Amino acid sequence: MSWTPPPAPPRQPGRGRPAGHPAAAMRRARLRRRTWWLLGTLPVVVALLVLGFKLTFLAPIASFAKGDYDDGAHLDAAGTYGSQRTMNLVEPWKAHFNTGTANARAGDAWATYDAITSLQEAYDLAEGETPEERCMIQTNLSLAYEISGDEDMAYGDGKAAELAAVEEAIAARDAGLPYEEAVLDPYGDGTEPDPDVLRQDVQDWYEYAEQSYATAEQVRGWPDCGESEQTPEQQEQAEAAQQRLQDKQQQAQDSQPENQDGGDPQEGEGSEGDEQSEASGGEGSEGEGSGDQQSEAEREEQQRQERLEEQNSEARDEADREEQEYRDLYGDEPGGSDGGDDGSGSTKNW
Repeated sequence: MSWTPPPAPPRQPGRGRPAGHPAAAMRRARLRRRTWWLLGTLPVVVALLVLGFKLTFLAPIASFAKGDYDDGAHLDAAGTYGSQRTMNLVEPWKAHFNTGTANARAGDAWATYDAITSLQEAYDLAEGETPEERCMIQTNLSLAYEISGDEDMAYGDGKAAELAAVEEAIAARDAGLPYEEAVLDPYGDGTEPDPDVLRQDVQDWYEYAEQSYATAEQVRGWPDCGESEQTPEQQEQAEAAQQRLQDKQQQAQDSQPENQDGGDPQEGEGSEGDEQSEASGGEGSEGEGSGDQQSEAEREEQQRQERLEEQNSEARDEADREEQEYRDLYGDEPGGSDGGDDGSGSTKNW
């Protein structure tokens, strides 16, 4: 007995057609187009999802960072603010401002470096903002440079103390007097510190401090604060800050070993010449002398501004060199942490 196979199902349209059939080719083309369209729009979809996620959590993250800042955990606050610096389309300058301000308050050398970088970026991004907001960034950037100068001064003071101790020990040893051997052999391997090297270190660090103070003073002179509405108290604070920076700059200059051998002889000669001119003046010379003094003051101010610009340029070159050295050693920017902020809970200038 033989089995009869079941009848074949009815043939459906579009099924079982040969691969070269026009309808099958069109169907494959449509599938390819859909696939490429999905792949092409996928990055956009992902970017929108990430942006939506960041916008949703911007305010809570900023509030959390503000809490750390108020509690004195400035490095933690800087890291949290820093996580908001990427893909921030809502007032992006505020993320860099908050990050830089928190880092400047941290009291860490690399954090201070990152503070300057972040605040400079904030100032550039805030080009279209109000003078009051740009003045706020300008003020904190100047303070960050001043803090950097203070750190350089402290390091220079330490090197100067080390140099004085080494020179005193060498003089005692040469005179056959007792001296502290650990000063001349700090590592216990017989390697004696070189006073000339130490003296150059002292010179370099005080010069770094002078450059930082000069740059801070120059930043203070940017026009934004002058264009903003300031209270008499704010204007008084700004003038006091300018004077403070000039005093610190002079202190750093006077502390340099090459400037400690006595004053400029030309200064004394000039003063003596002025006294002689006044002594032999006669009638009518008072008005002429006043004009000369005004012209001399203008020349001195112009020279001072030229020195400030030159020192500012040197400070930027030095900062770029330090950044490159750090990148060569560690492969990243000092204190760098990606991220942005919508401005919620912005850190005020201090």
